[in-house]
Amino acid sequence: MQNNDYSINKGEGTDARKIIEKVTALYVEVYAEPPYNSGPLYQREAFESRTERQMNNDDFSFVWATSAKGDLVGFSFGLPFGPGKWWAGRASSPPDDILQSRKFAIIELVVDRRWRGKGVGKNLLDTLLQDRSEKYAILTADPEAPARQIYEHWGWEQTGIAQHTDDAPLMHQLVLRRGLPAGPS
Repeated sequence: MQNNDYSINKGEGTDARKIIEKVTALYVEVYAEPPYNSGPLYQREAFESRTERQMNNDDFSFVWATSAKGDLVGFSFGLPFGPGKWWAGRASSPPDDILQSRKFAIIELVVDRRWRGKGVGKNLLDTLLQDRSEKYAILTADPEAPARQIYEHWGWEQTGIAQHTDDAPLMHQLVLRRGLPAGPS
């Protein structure tokens, strides 16, 4: 996808590895902002460790946006969760139809503050999900973050709360019902 200001690229773990330094730098910059304030979950080492494990998943999907000058302006990635799989740590159980279905977990959606409000985040998310067959997409969001209200505006619904690790904040669990034709989940 391309517009006059930026382009969106789609790939997998090998593509993410090629630009992981830029991805990590943008992640650290964005998660230094309130309400995250560089908390333990958002430290460079924690992100690198988690992301390395996730990139090794064969079904890892990665999208990134670059400006006309070639600068990274945002990225998103995720991977599928099979039936019965849900968030790590302490998490509310979702409705059974969601838990027992395949779902696509959005792990990160990060946009450089200078590029917010220009449709980059929505385009990244739409591109990440466009070829997915799962009926549900899921993510967790800090209830104090501006992104939380944006997700609700985009149609995401809260299913509970999650705390991924003991030193992580409580997050809202959100689900997007994707409106795909009925069939095997």
